[in-house]
Amino acid sequence: MRHIEAGLRRDPPAPVTSPADAAAFRDAMSKLAGGVSIVACWDGDTPKGLLISSLIALSTEPPRVLFCVRKEASSHAAMAMASTCSITILSEDDQQEAERFSATSRTSERFSAAKWNLSTDAPPTYRNALVTLSGDISQRHDTGTHTVVILTVTKSVRRSAAPLVYYDRAFRGLRD
Repeated sequence: MRHIEAGLRRDPPAPVTSPADAAAFRDAMSKLAGGVSIVACWDGDTPKGLLISSLIALSTEPPRVLFCVRKEASSHAAMAMASTCSITILSEDDQQEAERFSATSRTSERFSAAKWNLSTDAPPTYRNALVTLSGDISQRHDTGTHTVVILTVTKSVRRSAAPLVYYDRAFRGLRD
């Protein structure tokens, strides 16, 4: 405390331990409950999307959110090239949609015209969303296994419902 008060700065101490084991880290993070969202964009004429649990409100002025895309995800290349995207925050009634977007084997089942607005003049949006955010991708940052994407939100729509939550490797409802 005296060093700060005196205006002196010290470099932080060098780490004395190695990084956590990847499997142990993933297990630890499975205990962090998170909202469930789908990020969607266009790849030419094809809608692309993936399930995320990493959505964070970053700023209110301008309105910005941050999310992470795993580089191994099938939609990573599309997200890396897109200038706009949408984010759908799912309600607990949308668990089947979450499961569809979490399984690579179910890619062909995504983006049903009955459930999604697929007008090419805007990013794909899920009709039954708890919240829909859409806007311009303003930044991307390489962070190892993931790319951090920052979205400047230009449109926000919401409805009342209970959110879908992911905790301990399972989808769960959250009732008041």
